[in-house]
Parts: sequence; structure tokens; C-alpha cells
Amino acid sequence: MNIRKVFAPVIIVSTLVGMPLMNRGRQYSHESYNDVFVKELKEEKPASHEHIIDNMEIISESNFRGGISYKYNDSTVQVLKKLIQKPQGEIEYILPIENSKNVFLDRKSGMFGSPRPGGRPHLGLDIFVSKNARKPLQPVKIISPVDGVVISHKRAREKDNVIANSVTILGVDGRRYAFDHLARGTDYNDSIPLPQAGTIIKRGDDIGYVGNTGETALWHLHLAIMTDEEKIIQETDKNRVALAKQTKYAPIKGQVDPLDREKVGPIADLLNTYKK
Repeated sequence: MNIRKVFAPVIIVSTLVGMPLMNRGRQYSHESYNDVFVKELKEEKPASHEHIIDNMEIISESNFRGGISYKYNDSTVQVLKKLIQKPQGEIEYILPIENSKNVFLDRKSGMFGSPRPGGRPHLGLDIFVSKNARKPLQPVKIISPVDGVVISHKRAREKDNVIANSVTILGVDGRRYAFDHLARGTDYNDSIPLPQAGTIIKRGDDIGYVGNTGETALWHLHLAIMTDEEKIIQETDKNRVALAKQTKYAPIKGQVDPLDREKVGPIADLLNTYKK
């Protein structure tokens, strides 16, 4: 596993209203803690993101299917973005899965915007690594295509396949990269522990193996790329409510087409090489 730094322990913010939280000898209520803490970070103007990540709180968030994500809240992510973002011309990318004759895209249902049950659009890119999307005989490694920070992770349950293993990275380009359906640790003898929220990631660091956790029987990587600009457009669009109803299982979070260079930059050129 090639990860530079993992900060421990992970601190989960209590959901009990009024329960005090401690930081630097001060107490904050659950309702006000994050806003106050982010305000302090802005005032302190820390020199590097490695300095502040160790002091940021990670919260837990449940969805209606019982999945629990461990993540930074939106205001904290915005602080991180300002601290780590670099000019586009200074950023280098690599493919999340090494390109080979076995890596391909599903042109029918796996492309961004492809219709899914109920008419909802597919909000990512499905990358396959084996014929008929069967379990690869040997594990296929997924790596980070860009430098960044893990801002969210979610673990699959062992007893069912409802919840997917997933990791979301905030890249130094300001975009968020979500990797879904990652393999369980028991799927292969040689497992890769999921990087946790707060992990500083370098381009090429391990994320996990291609898997089929979550509501899928197919072994593949679902890659989503999200931008704040697109999220703002979608939230203010007059069709936002209607579109949201079509995405019950994949809420709009600023997802854009990973193959659209205008929206995601140079990484689109690399991802387009998966087309066979």
C-alpha cells in the first residue's frame, strides 16, 4: 500500500444534540462546531494542508439504505480546496487503471447520462476489466489519477451487497473523484485497505481493487467526477426538482461527464483511451 500519511484516530461527530465536543480546550455544540472550527482555520492561515488535516473533524453520515460515510462536511472541503488547489497547467494525471486490451467502457449502459431503471441517468463512467464483467482471476488495482486528499470513504457490509465500498478524493485540481464498487478485503488473498478520510494521496497511490460491492453483480469501477461549478448550475436550474426525482439512488452532487474535456480537463484525454 502506497499511502503517504493516514491521520488517526478518526473522530466521529456525535449525532446527539447538545453533546459537547472538545478542541483546543474549548467546547462547541454539535450545531455550531464545524462552522466555528472552519472560521478558526481561515483566521490562522495555515502554511500547508498537511498541517490542518490533522485537526479537522470527520463526521459520519447515514443514507436510507443503511450505508455510513465518514467524511468532511462541505464547508471543510471548501477550505481544503482553497489550500491545495493548483493551476491546471501544473497538474499531471494518470489513468486510474492501467490501460490494456482488457480495459474497456460499456458503450450502452455504462456511459455518463445512460438511462437507468426509472429513467434516471447514470452519473458516472463504468470501466470494465474482464470479459462479461466477471470477477478477474487476478486482482486489478485502482490508483489515484491525481494528487489530493481523501474526503470521504464508505465500507461495504459483509452480510449483503447493498452498500458499496467507495472512496472520494478531492484533487489538487479542485475536482472530486469518487471510486465505487471497490472489492472487499475477502475477495482476494492480497487485499488493499481502503484509504480513510484524511489520507493524503499522491498520484499513483493505491485506492483498492476493482470489485462488485453495492447494487451490482458486475465487476467494474464506477468513476464519478464532480465539480462545484456544475453543482451550482444544477441547483439553480428550473428543472432541478424534476431531475432529482430521477436520481433517487444517485443524488446530484455536481457530477460531470468524465470524458468531457471542457468539464474535467486533460484527464478526459486519458480516459478516452479506454474506448475500444
